[in-house]
Amino acid sequence: MRSSRILALDAGAGHVAGGVFAAGARGKLVLEEFALESRSSDPSLEPGWMERTASALAAVAAQRGLRGKVALAVPGHLALTKFIKAPAVLPAQRDQVIQFEAAQAIPYPLDAVAWDHLQVAGDDLDLEIMLTAVKLEVMENLCAAADAAGFPVRRAAASCLALYHAFRFNYPEVSTPALVVDIGARSTNLLLVGPGGRFFARTFALAGSAITAAVAEELQLDFARTEELKLQVSAGQAGLPGDSLAAAAVRRAVENFSSRLQMEITRTVGNYSWRTGGGSPGAIYLSGGGSLMAGLGEALTAKFKVPVGRYDPLRNVELTDSAQAAGASAATHVLANLVGMARLAATESGAASRLLPPARRAVHEFRRRQPMLLGALALIALALLPPLGHFHRLATAESERAAALAAEVPRVRALVDRNAANLGKIAVAQKQVTALRGLVEAKSSWIGFLADLQGCLAKVEDVWLEQFAVVHPPADGAVPGASGPTSPPPTTHLLLSGRLLDVRNPAAKVSPESYERVKQLLASFAASRFVAATGNERFDNSQPGLLRFDVTLVGNPQHPL
Repeated sequence: MRSSRILALDAGAGHVAGGVFAAGARGKLVLEEFALESRSSDPSLEPGWMERTASALAAVAAQRGLRGKVALAVPGHLALTKFIKAPAVLPAQRDQVIQFEAAQAIPYPLDAVAWDHLQVAGDDLDLEIMLTAVKLEVMENLCAAADAAGFPVRRAAASCLALYHAFRFNYPEVSTPALVVDIGARSTNLLLVGPGGRFFARTFALAGSAITAAVAEELQLDFARTEELKLQVSAGQAGLPGDSLAAAAVRRAVENFSSRLQMEITRTVGNYSWRTGGGSPGAIYLSGGGSLMAGLGEALTAKFKVPVGRYDPLRNVELTDSAQAAGASAATHVLANLVGMARLAATESGAASRLLPPARRAVHEFRRRQPMLLGALALIALALLPPLGHFHRLATAESERAAALAAEVPRVRALVDRNAANLGKIAVAQKQVTALRGLVEAKSSWIGFLADLQGCLAKVEDVWLEQFAVVHPPADGAVPGASGPTSPPPTTHLLLSGRLLDVRNPAAKVSPESYERVKQLLASFAASRFVAATGNERFDNSQPGLLRFDVTLVGNPQHPL
């Protein structure tokens, strides 16, 4: 470890945590100091989030007298994380290619964000790159708030990357694919860790505050009272009858959250398998404050048929008496990002994190290189001391060298011409890469669409599809009279036929309830982002207990298949 003392900060949506780490025996970390400041994650307070973060940072600094340069975990609801593939090129050209790919993948101008990249995997053809971006204004305000509290930020990383480093540090023996589910107050990180250090991460806005908001809307309570009620019901400390309206509302919200989380996990695992060819995770680890809700682990075990357990962020971390007294043992659900940032800061080079604002990064780089610059200036001063005769000899030697270089000019000009031809080939290759990327995106659209269909069928139950036909537009599908780029994209039609089993009336004509279920199914088809409209709906109840349906789905040109 390069430094004997590392200060890490985690500025989450519902808390700010800080910890001081040092190197321990047998490669472990020692948590010497710990401070935690909780706060409300009420979405209505979002306009003042940065000011409340600044106050929480000051409170953390005051609790244990923490001060100094920090490694900061940026919360998931502020950071954009994407995994892309870039062509495998020479190291000298790699940064330029990655910058080009980042400009395509990040939905903001690059000069309006602080962004960083990490190579996750690669071969002779492609590099798999993790991109992280934070709006420049947000990052500058967050760093300014940390500075005001006495925490100048020297390193910053997305919380999902900190979670990856923490998992690899605490579970080095895990060699099979594993899924870490980190549920925060405003966002959830899904981290799939595969063999060989390869990983995939996804952050989405489904977290603990969604449960609180759903219960608050149903019971017409304020957010703070609902949050307290949710925690009490989850811990079995609410003192309410099991059939009370409040307890039932919390249970319904938790069940709905669990169902939505299961769908997101299924989608993420499918995306990971498609990208890497890896298998499904053999174990699931739960982390974050939102993962403490009762019954979540059991629901995930029943759904995915794999062991589900608590993620232990202190598995390779020792606690001092001071950290124990500060409550670190009882706050393991918020320690994963701190451990990950400490591990990241201990293993990376001294260069400033590229996720910091450019001005801060430039200052840090200048200070880091100051000794080398001073040494260079000293050497230059010494070089001015030799006698004039030495310069005369150098001038003579340079004249001879110039003559030799002049003889090399024709060969160099030939190299320039060849380079120009190679640049033309590179331009052609870039066009081919763009075309291939379009094919890859179309494939992922089909995966998403089929996942939507599967979710709709699973929700209605006792229904299946018997026919699935795709009707593509003609090759010259442009609208008559339109020209060039103004022609609308071709629209794909999908012909679906299926049946619904009336479980309650297997020997009679289907009930009106079955008609309603089929209509709900068709409405859920239409809600998919890949579908613009439905039509040609037909129903056939001639067979007892079965309701046959036919429908035509009109593809959405904004999300073509």
